[in-house]
Amino acid sequence: MSKRQNQKLKTLYVAQYFLENSDENHSVNASDIRDYLMDEHKIICERRSIYSDISALRDEFGMDIESVKGGKYRLLSRQFNFEDLRLLAQCVYATKFISENRAHKLVETIGEFCSIYQREELEAEVFLCDRVKTTENNLLFPLSEINYAMSTRYEGKPRKPSKITFKYTKYTIDDIHSQVECRKGSKYKVSPYKLIINEGNYYLLAYDDRYKDMRTFRVDRMQEVKATEEPREGNEIFDGVDLRTYTKRVFSMFSGENKRVSMRFNNSLISAVIERFGNKSDVTYRPDGKSNFIVIADVEISDQFYAWMCGFRKRASIVHPPEVVEGMKNFLKDIESKY
Repeated sequence: MSKRQNQKLKTLYVAQYFLENSDENHSVNASDIRDYLMDEHKIICERRSIYSDISALRDEFGMDIESVKGGKYRLLSRQFNFEDLRLLAQCVYATKFISENRAHKLVETIGEFCSIYQREELEAEVFLCDRVKTTENNLLFPLSEINYAMSTRYEGKPRKPSKITFKYTKYTIDDIHSQVECRKGSKYKVSPYKLIINEGNYYLLAYDDRYKDMRTFRVDRMQEVKATEEPREGNEIFDGVDLRTYTKRVFSMFSGENKRVSMRFNNSLISAVIERFGNKSDVTYRPDGKSNFIVIADVEISDQFYAWMCGFRKRASIVHPPEVVEGMKNFLKDIESKY
């Protein structure tokens, strides 16, 4: 680019310098900016012209530039608050379906929206703690293909949502570090409806032609995902799905026979119980003496539900119906027989 063209862009370069080198804790002066313009863009200018650029950026362009003592300036705010960027970076690192390598790259991209000082702080303070992350780096392709299959428009033109095919994998005891293909490598064909994130993993909620029902699939275990030209099925079933209830049922208690269950808990467990069952109108809470309360909710009866109740030891018990109480007794007997 010629020197004349660079001169026309000088004000934009000054803005760029503020965005990269200044924040509420780091100020700059006209000499810093002048040296930057000369070293990086071969622009020779006087300090007075830089003051004019700063005034234009502040008064006309709306940049939040503040004058401080000693003839310095600092950029107080920008498009994204640093605390918001820090939260985004932490979420990226905490998400299991994003590989560690890709997480580093995404955090670097997030860092481009803050100053170099904040960027260093962002990359230094965010670390992976007690989180098993996928080692796969190709998750974005299946997500892109799934989103395309679910879309109603593509390149500005309407389209009908379609089915997808894929191979599904699982771990085996023979090799815990590798996954093998389910169904001996034969492909699944489903109608995709919703992508769900639960406990750091990506799941696809889809209508399964084989079982004639909604099922969930771990996206990081889906391989060779491809959208077909076949129209999506299962609309009438998906329309009847309450996603909040469905995800709570599938991910919190696993699948099983649905029953209305009464449970007694110690008052100290109220937060844990509300987090599990919610506090909507379909869940009933009432005191039971001074130290306990009763909750009545729809529960998927399964070993996972019984195990969850066991985690509270004597502070929780199942009250009704009798067959679920009996199921809990049998669950405990089975465990006792192993010891």
